[in-house]
Amino acid sequence: MSASDQRRQQQTGEATGTRSAGADWRRMAAFAPWLILSVALFAVATRLELFERLYEATRTYEEWQLDELLSLLLSAGIVALVMLAFRTRQLSREIARREAAERLAHDSARHDPLTGLANSRRFREEIKSTIGNAEKFSSGCGVIYIDLDGFKPVNDTHGHAVGDGVLVEVARRITQAAPKGATVARLGGDEFGVVVSGVGNPEALLFLSQRLQRDIAKPIEIGLLQLTVGATVGIAVFPDDGSDAEALIASADRAMYIAKRARSDGFGRDGAARASVAS
Repeated sequence: MSASDQRRQQQTGEATGTRSAGADWRRMAAFAPWLILSVALFAVATRLELFERLYEATRTYEEWQLDELLSLLLSAGIVALVMLAFRTRQLSREIARREAAERLAHDSARHDPLTGLANSRRFREEIKSTIGNAEKFSSGCGVIYIDLDGFKPVNDTHGHAVGDGVLVEVARRITQAAPKGATVARLGGDEFGVVVSGVGNPEALLFLSQRLQRDIAKPIEIGLLQLTVGATVGIAVFPDDGSDAEALIASADRAMYIAKRARSDGFGRDGAARASVAS
């Protein structure tokens, strides 16, 4: 798991704690109207001298026994408290359901449902965050764009279920090969991306891309099938190849297509290119 994912989980945990505290306050707030009503009724009863009149009434009418009246009031109070507790419990469950739905919607909006990786939206957010840190600490960062080779024939021949299995395994291999602190994303279809922070030497990204290609090209076993796909990689480095997220993504995407074309023309062997070199 990347450091960015760990930070996000920590932030999510803190946010969950904040939401839990907020839920506690909402539960306490549920009692507030009843408390205010009770105080108001007590104040009205005191102002109207209701208790004195009740006492006089019990003395006037001997058939009214004070202990019986108090027992009746006590029973009514217990029933009211039970109803209040039941309603409060219902409200707490409803709040918990809504918070769970909000968390699910938040996670779904930033993660690929098949592989569990970040999606393109979160990928862009991570690039922006990484660029901000690079500017703050005067360091570099890079974007690696990965396009699978030979995936379409696998998908067409063996079906989408097998194709999904290949994508899940490729996602696992990319995540395993990515350096600590990197964010791996599935950008759509058979395209993946990696955001790498603290890049001192751009050549390190080239070495990483070559390792990714080797790992992805290893045979993948899906049931009784043994399948093989390849990968073409484009690399963009901040700030040389772009000053913002969109520029870096465009540069890495362009470098990937240049590497793919060079390989098909017989001029490229490793299927990787850096934007500033390939242009």
